[in-house]
Amino acid sequence: MAIISCPQCQTSISDKHQSCPHCNIALEQMNEQDQRRLAARTKLQKQQGLMNQSFIALIFFLGGFLVLYWQQPEPGSWQQNACYGAIVLGFIWYLINRVRLVFLKRKKL
Repeated sequence: MAIISCPQCQTSISDKHQSCPHCNIALEQMNEQDQRRLAARTKLQKQQGLMNQSFIALIFFLGGFLVLYWQQPEPGSWQQNACYGAIVLGFIWYLINRVRLVFLKRKKL
């Protein structure tokens, strides 16, 4: 009995299972090529989701700078603190997503 990764949900399961207990995909009806194709599609969907999140984080980051530039809120006001918060949140969120994307691309199918 070997432990394999489910091609759809990527959880560890036994190779003796007829279907994944987590996502209920029928494994006995799939050949090796179908499993690789499903794993590649799942990985691509995760990459696209991370790219979308990176884009939203970048909007937060740049939006904070644009509001600071155009609105020029008074120092110490809630608007200025909200802009700084958006800049920090966007920057950290962007970096985390990019690191996750790099690790996902290095992961073997």
